[in-house]
Amino acid sequence: MNTKIENESKESSLYHPYEHPISQLKKQDWTTIRSMTIEECGEPLVPMNTMPEVLINHPEYYIQGLKGSLPVCYARLSAFKKIVKAAELLPKGYKFVVLDAWRPIEVQQSLFDAFKTIVRERHPEIEDENEITEMTTQFVALPSIDDKKPSPHNTGGAVDLTIADENGVWLDMGTYFDEMTDRTVTRYYEEKLESGDHLSEREIGISKNRRLLYHIMIKAGFTNYTDEWWHYDFGDQLWAYHNDGKVKAIYSRVTPTFAWYNI
Repeated sequence: MNTKIENESKESSLYHPYEHPISQLKKQDWTTIRSMTIEECGEPLVPMNTMPEVLINHPEYYIQGLKGSLPVCYARLSAFKKIVKAAELLPKGYKFVVLDAWRPIEVQQSLFDAFKTIVRERHPEIEDENEITEMTTQFVALPSIDDKKPSPHNTGGAVDLTIADENGVWLDMGTYFDEMTDRTVTRYYEEKLESGDHLSEREIGISKNRRLLYHIMIKAGFTNYTDEWWHYDFGDQLWAYHNDGKVKAIYSRVTPTFAWYNI
């Protein structure tokens, strides 16, 4: 651990073995990601609100009223089991807070359109629509109905989550979920340290919290989307990409089995 943060971090409230720095992460190349081979395994989606002892179901998009969103988060069976297992590594009394997992195309399209509008407003100097679209993919994946190029959340293998402490208070991760700033980059505070910047007491705590989430999820078999501290993948193309192609993606597009509701 960086000596500078090691000495200061022991003074803060959360100290845990998973505090070592987050190593340099592989940047996403979406052209390569979308070309990764998928061998769909056929696993079902399962609800994530069945283990309240370790997981808090907090579907952000349903709470915020996005059309097509559901009141319960769903994930592929293996991804769900891995998250439950990962929760055992959290400090006593801590729980994961699941913000989003499987995402309908309708919600994906709404998010993409909203983020694209914001990017366009922030960069009026850019007239090239393709460039605006590419910049938007930093924050949200392109909606896709192509089984060979699905958006990660539409596969049920991607999950957005954070951590709540033993009192139910969410750990400070430095930004809100879906915030469009550089601070959402997983290694933002690691990079500040590496550049010689001094971290405030709050920033030290944020760095430790992100490390806790990151190292536990990686140990459980997930990979991280490097621009978002909250986003982790298992089984999808993004996961295969971050495993350097050593594994094939096993999840393509999927929908829950609902008798009376077709998404």
